[in-house]
Parts: sequence; C-alpha cells; structure tokens
Amino acid sequence: MKFDYDRLVEAPASTVWDALTDTAAIEPHLQGSAKVVSTGSNSFRISMKISLGFLRPTVNANVQLSNISIRRFTIELSGKSMGAEVLGKAEVILKVAGSESESTVVQLIGSVETSGMLKKVADSKIKAAAIGFLESYFASVERTCSRV
Repeated sequence: MKFDYDRLVEAPASTVWDALTDTAAIEPHLQGSAKVVSTGSNSFRISMKISLGFLRPTVNANVQLSNISIRRFTIELSGKSMGAEVLGKAEVILKVAGSESESTVVQLIGSVETSGMLKKVADSKIKAAAIGFLESYFASVERTCSRV
C-alpha cells in the first residue's frame, strides 16, 4: 500500500529532526509505555502498543535510517506482533515553513506491506492507524516546543 503524509508542525526543523532521528528525543513522544533502544549507527528498536480498531497489539519494530542528508532521510522499519508483520519504507523530507523558521513541513512518501493476520485488516484501517499515530506524535512534539 502506498502512503503519503504531509503535516505542518509548529516546531523548528532542528527539533523535528531530533524527534525523528535521536533515540533519546523519540521516546517521550510515543504513547503509553513505549521503549526505544539504540541498536547501532542510525538504527533503533521500538516496542509499543498500537491501535488498529478493536486490536491493541504490542509491536516490536526495527528501524533503520539511511540516505541521510540535510533535512532528508530514508526510514525503513520491520515490525512483528501476534503472527503478523509490517514492513515499511519512506522518504522523509523536512521543509522550513515561514520566514521565522518556527514551523516545519514534514512529508513522508513511501509504502507499507503487511502479512499474516494484518492481511485481514483493511488498508484503510491501517492507513488511519498510521495517520493517527503520526498526528499524535507530532502534536506531542508541538506541545514540548510550546513549553520551552
């Protein structure tokens, strides 16, 4: 399934960059008791519960960042839970918005593939869950910036 996401985040690009690439900066923005552990250079493992309609499985995902350049990188993830697997890959692009550079446009362009029990879940539900996760994540980044 193809996946495109755009959002204006009311936070400087440097803050958004850290929230997407720095393991210490990622964990506070994840819901619940999520854990993020560095597994090497530009790679980490996330363990967290996700919401897929009536299902709330714990997902363990390995994340790898590559092709890193100024305000741009590729993110790849592979996650497993309850006899299902999710594979995803996206180009992440950050663009400074406005003259004060206090806002950042985040763009993700990529794809998500599911297997196992997740094949029975409609793509629309998986997309809605992914968008809900991203919206919640970036709202947390914005709240943190507004407190500083």
